[in-house]
Amino acid sequence: MATLKEIAEKVGVSPATISRVLNEDKNISVKEETRIKIFNIAKELGYKTIAERYLDKKIQRKYKVGVVFSHSEKVELEDSYYRSIKFGIENQCKKRGFDIVKSYYPDIDDSTTKKLHRVDGIIAVGWFTPAEIKELNLISKNIIFVDSCPDEEKFDSVVVDLRKIVENVINYFIKIGYNRIGFIGGQDTAYDGTINMDSRESTFREYGKFKGVISEKDIYIGSFTTLDGYNLASKIIQEKNIPEALFIANDSMAIGALKAFNENAINIPNDLSIISVNDIPNAKFTFPSLSTVRIHSEFMGIEAVELMFQKLEMNREIPLKILVPTKLILRNSSK
Repeated sequence: MATLKEIAEKVGVSPATISRVLNEDKNISVKEETRIKIFNIAKELGYKTIAERYLDKKIQRKYKVGVVFSHSEKVELEDSYYRSIKFGIENQCKKRGFDIVKSYYPDIDDSTTKKLHRVDGIIAVGWFTPAEIKELNLISKNIIFVDSCPDEEKFDSVVVDLRKIVENVINYFIKIGYNRIGFIGGQDTAYDGTINMDSRESTFREYGKFKGVISEKDIYIGSFTTLDGYNLASKIIQEKNIPEALFIANDSMAIGALKAFNENAINIPNDLSIISVNDIPNAKFTFPSLSTVRIHSEFMGIEAVELMFQKLEMNREIPLKILVPTKLILRNSSK
């Protein structure tokens, strides 16, 4: 790279004058033609100011980001919602040039912990206990939560408004004319055994009771898997306790439930209308095709990486909360 002395020799002024002009010192007075000549020769020789060199150094820096999932890898394999979030994170990290250290919280070992302590920030996917959040915060102050918002005054987060989703589905069923609405859902269980009631369940209980369309006997809770969807639907059939409509917490459970209802000749949607959440790729290919609330889960992962980029590159301190929009997709499993 050229030096100030080399530029000064070509222009015919002192190196100090060259430095002050290139760094845009407003207190120096030079002819406009001299100023233009200085910039042209500096560009020709490839000279860069201290500010430009600092910016280049920042751009060239390669960040390392820890991506921590609250669930196990097995759960992820069964749930395309989490797979889609991970896909969005991985692709956007690649575009931003971020290195990734991935870990599934239930399976974190000493070697993974050591790697996490060397990251520039953490993207935490799922629901974490206060103790787990404290551990993550000791590793890095740059944390982005996806699919949960433990403290919007302290952490960045990317979430969907699950409460609004539940209320909209209940309102839709009521509009159709249903007075008895059931629910199939799951619960998040941390590695230490702590159980968190899912907001879909809590909202369903609260809002459904307010609207006068639910009963405790029509609420079935298991885990967020296809198998539990099948087993809980089978229990509904065995108990001869079929409501007019059924809201199911995710598409994976709904696919299992559809299988159970089809095996027992329950006509969907004539005997029972079903709406679930996520709109995974298989939802349109079930029999009947599944009515569901579309969540842009891949976009959630992308936005989490962009929030991390802002924190690392711009040192942003004000926490941001991004609410990703959703849309009710009506197919053949509901009237």
